[in-house]
Amino acid sequence: MQQSNAYTNQQISIVRKQMSSVYNDAAARALNNGRHFIDGSVPFKPIYGEKQWPSQQARPKWVQALQQIDVTNQRAAKSSCRGEDAGRLSALTDEAWKEQDETHGTHWVHGWDAIERAQKLAQKVNAELDQCVPPAAVAPAAPTILEKPVTLAADALFGFDSAKLSPDGEHMADSISKDIIESGAKVNVLRVDGYTDRFGSVEHNRKLSLQRAQTVEKALRARGVIADRFDVSGHGAADPVKSCPGTKATQAVIACLAPNRRVTISAK
Repeated sequence: MQQSNAYTNQQISIVRKQMSSVYNDAAARALNNGRHFIDGSVPFKPIYGEKQWPSQQARPKWVQALQQIDVTNQRAAKSSCRGEDAGRLSALTDEAWKEQDETHGTHWVHGWDAIERAQKLAQKVNAELDQCVPPAAVAPAAPTILEKPVTLAADALFGFDSAKLSPDGEHMADSISKDIIESGAKVNVLRVDGYTDRFGSVEHNRKLSLQRAQTVEKALRARGVIADRFDVSGHGAADPVKSCPGTKATQAVIACLAPNRRVTISAK
């Protein structure tokens, strides 16, 4: 008989160790599950093996309570108004299911206490959700096209005294077109303005600046930019952004005047 009792005690010890390996982190996992339902910052990990429902015939009250608790948890999970009580309910629900899992197939009846605590808290959570008004949805910001006019250096866009785009100019047109198209905004008016420096005749500069602006406009259209209206103008040497001394077109003066040789693009 003593040998039989020793064997029984050994079996009990093994079962306890197995149960401990399963549930020894239950408190930490229950806390994390509460955080999951409050802010979603951690994944949901049940502290029970699987949902073991009580017998519908023997314990209909238990089954009904667990069903109502599950409904409340699902409602809270979908609500932007869920708070700390919803997180605590998640933890209590986990505990209730853990006790059902542990006592499944036995005659233990202590599981009702956990169910009853969760049931009472579920009633409170439902009342909070009923009273809560979800925050008004924030209207998405209107897409922006170009926050401010884009200025492109003519020396990079074109060769000397030319209105044909250089390879660098082609790349610039690619980039600007992509920005406008990907903004998703409707373009009412797209303005393209060309400018030169002060060297050369007024007529030549006006013509060259207009041709360069027209080249940029055509490049944008060819790349899929759509606008209700394109305004294209050539202003010659008007509106300089850089003032440089010197009356002769020396290399130093030409380099100094580079910012004036430009094409600007603006959209609204």
